[in-house]
Amino acid sequence: MLKYLVAYASETGNTQKIAEEIYKAIPDTRKEMINVRSFVGLHEAENYFIGYWANCGTCSMEIIDLLSSLHGKNVAIFGTCGLGNTDAYYKKLELAATTWLPSDNRVLGSYFCQGRMPVEFRQKYEACRGRCSDEQLQIVIDAYDKAKAHPDRQDLLKANVFTCEMIKKIKSF
Repeated sequence: MLKYLVAYASETGNTQKIAEEIYKAIPDTRKEMINVRSFVGLHEAENYFIGYWANCGTCSMEIIDLLSSLHGKNVAIFGTCGLGNTDAYYKKLELAATTWLPSDNRVLGSYFCQGRMPVEFRQKYEACRGRCSDEQLQIVIDAYDKAKAHPDRQDLLKANVFTCEMIKKIKSF
């Protein structure tokens, strides 16, 4: 059995970058990293880092399936989102994922950061001009523009620190 498994779902590569940083930060050699789409239940670990890209404030069915299949594990959640770059929103994302986790697991914590979005999103926002409040629309467009640079070096550093904190928690049990 593995000591650590980093499993992730990533549509644009943002969450994969965070997963790779988490994987590198785990000092143990009994570890593996997989895209959740290749998870077929054959990978079992004591500790899980599970990541996803936020889609409408929640995770994909693949992540839900993985989370709901775990029992008696230590689980840390991570991910990326294009909009909603606030601690309150990140807490909602954590809750959206951990809702699917059976109660015999231990939730260690979570880390979320912004991630760039496809250009089609900005085009969609721009197409709403005149049909939506210009003020609200500009907020979304500004958030899109800010997200283009993420995940950045600072986000990766925070993912590394998060991983170290989660490992300290695991070792304290």
